[in-house]
Amino acid sequence: MRKFIPTIIFSAILIAFVIQDHKERESEALTPTTDQLAPATYRGLLPAADCSGIDYTLTLNDSIVGSDTLFALRMVYIDGNGAGLDATFDSHGRQQQITNGTRRGYHLISDNGDPDTYLQIINDSTLRMCDRTLTAPQNSLNYDLVRVVK
Repeated sequence: MRKFIPTIIFSAILIAFVIQDHKERESEALTPTTDQLAPATYRGLLPAADCSGIDYTLTLNDSIVGSDTLFALRMVYIDGNGAGLDATFDSHGRQQQITNGTRRGYHLISDNGDPDTYLQIINDSTLRMCDRTLTAPQNSLNYDLVRVVK
């Protein structure tokens, strides 16, 4: 039995190092890079049923609180309060990256109880409003938000 004690101690130390290394690698994999956390602003004029259109301005990675990345969304309803009278609404909350098969996108969860918003990532500079399955509307109207280069 005494022959096995050094082997058991060595095995325990080896297992501890392997577990620690795995935790460090897992932590590195979950930590976004600085580029991923840089604020990005997108803008677009989207159709509306009861006004001339909605001017969306969305800033992703607006700030970081703990492990949550946050968004800021401003919606200006053109002529929303009558001719020449716009109506502005602001929304803030958490953003999550989501996937559905090969489609990637964002799930925006508002802090004030507004309905959740889903955006499909079309390319590096375009997001498209969509449903929770990341499926865009099947019509000819524009639902795209384009990245604003500062």
